[in-house]
Amino acid sequence: MKKISALLAAVILSVIMPVCANAQFSREQFSKIAMALMFIQDYYVDTLDYDSLADKAIEAVVSSLDPHTVFMTRQATEEADESMSGEFDGIGIEFAIIKDTLTVQNVIEGGPASKVGLQTGDKIVKVDTVYVAGTGLSTNKVRTLLRGRRGSKVDVDVVRKGVPGTRTYRITRDRIPMESVVAVYEAAPGVVYVKLSRFAATSGREVYDAIRSLGVEPEGVILDLRGNGGGLLSSALNIANLFLAKGQLLMYSEGARVKTNEEFATGSGIYQEGPLVIMVDENSASASEIVAGAIQDWDRGTIVGRRTFGKGLVQRELPFRDGSALRVTVARYHTPSGRVIQSPYEEGNSDEYYQEHNERYARGESFSRDSIRFDESQKFKTLVKGRTVYGGGGIMPDIFVPRDTSYVSRFYTAVATRGLLQEFVNGYMDSRRTTMRQKYSSWKELVADPAVDAVFDEFLEYTKAEGVKAADEDVEKSSPELKLAMKALMARAVWDESVYYQVIYSEDADYRAALEEVLALKAR
Repeated sequence: MKKISALLAAVILSVIMPVCANAQFSREQFSKIAMALMFIQDYYVDTLDYDSLADKAIEAVVSSLDPHTVFMTRQATEEADESMSGEFDGIGIEFAIIKDTLTVQNVIEGGPASKVGLQTGDKIVKVDTVYVAGTGLSTNKVRTLLRGRRGSKVDVDVVRKGVPGTRTYRITRDRIPMESVVAVYEAAPGVVYVKLSRFAATSGREVYDAIRSLGVEPEGVILDLRGNGGGLLSSALNIANLFLAKGQLLMYSEGARVKTNEEFATGSGIYQEGPLVIMVDENSASASEIVAGAIQDWDRGTIVGRRTFGKGLVQRELPFRDGSALRVTVARYHTPSGRVIQSPYEEGNSDEYYQEHNERYARGESFSRDSIRFDESQKFKTLVKGRTVYGGGGIMPDIFVPRDTSYVSRFYTAVATRGLLQEFVNGYMDSRRTTMRQKYSSWKELVADPAVDAVFDEFLEYTKAEGVKAADEDVEKSSPELKLAMKALMARAVWDESVYYQVIYSEDADYRAALEEVLALKAR
């Protein structure tokens, strides 16, 4: 980069001042920034990388703003675009480098990182043997460390706010697909179950095709948005449009420097009437909350699960000439009734923001509806039935389902974080796929076979060989859940991803509540 000179500083000011004539920054403030760069360049003792210095200056500014305004290098911008429109091998996270720390922004549901338990807000401090915190981290370096051949493994050390120490996760890299509908099947006669992992460019069309996949007019729809951290606003609007009538407001957004924007259903939706359930949990965010909020406000369907994340800020990606971008919050979105879904935050304190989300578990919010307190000033009414709903911190479901942690133990955590079950099943199934496909006509036959149950004993021996020491009571506590997961992984190896979810959710409380609700609506 050429040296910054007084003349260049003047040119910078001459370009940016007309653009920002209506802003609150003064000419003197812009001049101060330009002069600071010039002073550093002219007098600093060592040679500097001015590209890196400029990036760090922007990062320092945005770190004092809301938790979702971020600076993205060229590589990070390309990766984010790729995650919405392409395929690649990796661990399945979206990340940002905040204060020289690799911070997880979103975990793609069903991806490798999701399967071992990574969460939004986690800070990755080491990848294999390489420390990545406070080391002048670059996006290109992160990409090199986290990506790799499908089937290869990577260990990541994670710091989670509010949890002491670090935790190591062993992740098996896999193909991160373009498709965002990861499962679709007939949950009951005439009832279509659709699991959406993210809101990508093709998600609207994918959900449309999934609903039509039975070949008959559906008599009920379950849209599963659990673990879906969001994505493209346009896709959220396309999906909400599938279920709402012409002229119904989908959402609106407003900000200090952008026009208020309203979005309405076009009337082209393919399932505007009929039983509808939207499943959500504490990791459903952003675009997921737009869809759930619109459905709830219009009393169009039932929201089942637990309170959502509470991300109601609209970002606009503003590109720089070098390919990097500033993803800046420009507005807050409102549900049709007027609710703001964004959880409270303190500018410049993203750590506390994510910690508050993690502390919901400690406060008992995952287990009891009564543990959740909403501000009475954020009380609203739904638009058809006049039911009370709240803003100011996520979407509260109509039917609350407590989180099931009855199977969690140290043994379960060790198996999950190291990916041992997936690893064992992969090896076991390598030479058995064809014979098992011939042996079983359906996943239900596989699940019911006592011979498959006996395979679990082999897995327990495998964990011992891998150095996992566990108390007998922990093994007994976690075995039913792990055995079911083993069968689900086997079924996926024999058939497909949709079958995996049919098996794993056959004992899932959230899923059972959703199915019971849609069948009750169907019976009315």
